[in-house]
Amino acid sequence: MSSVKEYMHELWSQVDVEVSFVCPHCRNTTAAWLRVPGDQAEHSEEVACEFDEDEAGWTVIIRHDNDGWSAEVENAPDVDVTIKVDDTYDDWYEPEPEPGAYGIFIGAMRDWKINVDELSTVGGAGSKNRLLFVMLYSTLEAYLSDAIIGAAMEDVAVQRQMLKMDGLKDKQINLETILDRPDIVREMVKTTLQGLSFHKLGTIDGICESAFGKPLLPRDKDDRPLIMKSIDKRHDCVHRNGVDKNGNTHTDITRDYLERIGRIFVEMAETLDHGIRIQQAKNYFEDLDDFDRLGQS
Repeated sequence: MSSVKEYMHELWSQVDVEVSFVCPHCRNTTAAWLRVPGDQAEHSEEVACEFDEDEAGWTVIIRHDNDGWSAEVENAPDVDVTIKVDDTYDDWYEPEPEPGAYGIFIGAMRDWKINVDELSTVGGAGSKNRLLFVMLYSTLEAYLSDAIIGAAMEDVAVQRQMLKMDGLKDKQINLETILDRPDIVREMVKTTLQGLSFHKLGTIDGICESAFGKPLLPRDKDDRPLIMKSIDKRHDCVHRNGVDKNGNTHTDITRDYLERIGRIFVEMAETLDHGIRIQQAKNYFEDLDDFDRLGQS
């Protein structure tokens, strides 16, 4: 098990690096932003080609010395790799989560619905509909991030549940570290949560159920698979201009589809908000079963 001191040093020394190269298999240019240890001479990272999902990915070797940064694709040394380093991260202040996340989300959803009414087209393959779909996902992601991280920062009980996440559950803290940094657990939880992709709703569902006792995804037998399929659809709209890995264009992003996904997202946000409020109330009251049932009715 790694020590917390090593873990936090690893986090604080990380540098944002963008690598881009022509995929040796499909010959398309692929790129990825990676966060790599800035104090290591050599680091390997798996980079998947977004155009060729048949390949597991390519191992990119990133090197750093006094002469600067360089990179190469393992087992493909003839492939030119462009590397760009963002060295401004250390000077960037990470803001606290926005308070009142649920109210902000509901307000944003009202605006989004107006845009759907005014901008969406009848057909399900139009670029405006794809844009509205991606905007909807971004709105939900922003809410989930602020709500979950905000709740974790305020509640030790939630932080305790978050310690079960990958990347935290194997960490140990010694007494000297606690004396030096009394907020070390809070910082670790916050940093780990900020590294999540909140559009990966399956992962977020597990976190919500563990921390707040409320699964995020709908239980309805039709709504749940619809949402799970929408995750890949979002990826295709963001990275492939609405075309899946088999070359098929998504033609079902109709106005009805947008409105249905929007309705389900609002219900998911309501569920999470209720779970967070119940968890907060448990800090003051012992028996909340009646209150919980009332909130669900």
